[in-house]
Amino acid sequence: MTSSLFMIFNTYIKIISKEIDVEDKSLEKSLKRANSGGTHKLLKTKFLNLENDIYKFELEFSKQCLNPFNTVQGGMITSAIDEITSISVNIFTKDKYLPSSTDIHTTFHRPLSEGKVIGTAKIIKLGKLIVSIEGRLFSPSGKVAASGLHTAILVKTSQIDQNK
Repeated sequence: MTSSLFMIFNTYIKIISKEIDVEDKSLEKSLKRANSGGTHKLLKTKFLNLENDIYKFELEFSKQCLNPFNTVQGGMITSAIDEITSISVNIFTKDKYLPSSTDIHTTFHRPLSEGKVIGTAKIIKLGKLIVSIEGRLFSPSGKVAASGLHTAILVKTSQIDQNK
């Protein structure tokens, strides 16, 4: 089972790498790094593409993510925004940095139900130490369900890897 999942994941990386024309292995490294996280697995996060500086993802909210109203719990929505904005920074920096959150503001525009959604992220400002990223989640009908502004300190992945 694990080897077939690994083969599917590697095939997926090869397809995505061709679509966004990455010349080096940085996209593959970023996606492998993202895949190592629990939130990535819980939300079944898939990087779809990069177009006009907007990173596009597919995520899936399971029954585990629902509140008593049978809609996605707000903290899970914020986690999804954190996930896609963080992966976007790592891809943009060619796996040199990961963001360590200092602030995330989420605005909820409409409820989300169990199932797949599209998420987008756009890096607003990347400084030497701080990054600001906008994230959005869209309902299956294409309407904005939540938007967020994520601010973070940039941490070198080499430091993270040394501490493992």
